[in-house]
Amino acid sequence: MFERLRAFWQGRIFFLARGDQLARFLNEILKDGVIVFRTQKSERGMRAQIKLGDFRRLRRAARQTHTRVHIMAKYGWPFIAARWWRRKGLLTGIAIIALVLTVLSQLVLSISVMGNHNVESAEVLERAEKLGLKTWTYSKDLDLNQIAKALQEQLPDAAWIGVERNGTDVLIKISEKTRPSIPKEAGNLVARHAGIVKEIMVIQGTPQVHEGETVRAGQVLITQAVNPGIPSQPAVPNSEVNNPKSSKPTPPTSIARGFVRARVWYSVEKQVPLVEDKLEESGKVAMGWGIKFGSRVIMVTMQDSPFEQVNQEVISHSLKPWRNWRFPVEVIRVNYKELHNVHFERSIAEARQLAEENARTEVQKKMTPGVLIVVENVKVLPNISGAERVRVEVETYEDLAVYANP
Repeated sequence: MFERLRAFWQGRIFFLARGDQLARFLNEILKDGVIVFRTQKSERGMRAQIKLGDFRRLRRAARQTHTRVHIMAKYGWPFIAARWWRRKGLLTGIAIIALVLTVLSQLVLSISVMGNHNVESAEVLERAEKLGLKTWTYSKDLDLNQIAKALQEQLPDAAWIGVERNGTDVLIKISEKTRPSIPKEAGNLVARHAGIVKEIMVIQGTPQVHEGETVRAGQVLITQAVNPGIPSQPAVPNSEVNNPKSSKPTPPTSIARGFVRARVWYSVEKQVPLVEDKLEESGKVAMGWGIKFGSRVIMVTMQDSPFEQVNQEVISHSLKPWRNWRFPVEVIRVNYKELHNVHFERSIAEARQLAEENARTEVQKKMTPGVLIVVENVKVLPNISGAERVRVEVETYEDLAVYANP
């Protein structure tokens, strides 16, 4: 921790040295007392870090060894101070914005209600305002637990009420005294997947398939039955709206119920090369902070990536909006994740095992959750040049019937 703080305070320069005498160049700068950090050899030359005060001491060694030195990135407080010294007006504006943000962060800027269905949100907000919970109020003066208890006493339809503060937003959570709604079953029963029907159990409705029959996905298995015992209202088509004598009553229908169990097959084929080059993250991460005004971004620290190949991740931190107004300034964090080339050389057995694992994972994604596997076959297919192919075939015994609207 202290080493990182010292490096930030002293300043670091990331440079790239190119030439035919890099070893001699390194020895010469070490003789001059230059401390080199994180030296790496790459195809472009030698990358390293040095203190800001040691950069001028590279000139003699670079001149003697005919080495070209290029600055890749600058890091540390000296560069930040120099950059901000040229932007005094912007620095003053940021200080004012920080002061405004500090004041606004202590206030309640928005109040929202969640979880209510029968209780009106306007009524909850009105009662909360009478208890002192309203916008532009100093949040530390509010006793949220007492407000929640008072609201629960005033709203008889609420089984529980909780009030929580998240920054400048206050959320009122309500749990009502009602049973959760259960989705209604309606329509015909159709096949979820293709398969061979082995067992049919009809509780209500008319079966449309037989045991031993092959069905396709979406095919109707059991239709909803007509219930003649319940009176129904006549249906009037548009073409017969002026002719009431021709209208016929539409008999009511009952919900299709039953089970259709079948044998279902899933198959996935995967291929893995024996020799492969991949671009992966090395685990090294550099982090920079900046400020965003609209579409303009000003980086405060780590303006450029110190890595040649990088996966850049931008995370924005902004003040929560209040109604239709949004604060125009955002603080962003940029994570520079170094990427490096990884070379894989696999044996035939390793490639087959990896292809089998990948295929099995894809099969699990296709299968219906919770279904047990009856039979699993792994087939090694004729390989192509420099790769192994494997197909995983799975047989399950599952219920195909799911509801679909007629």
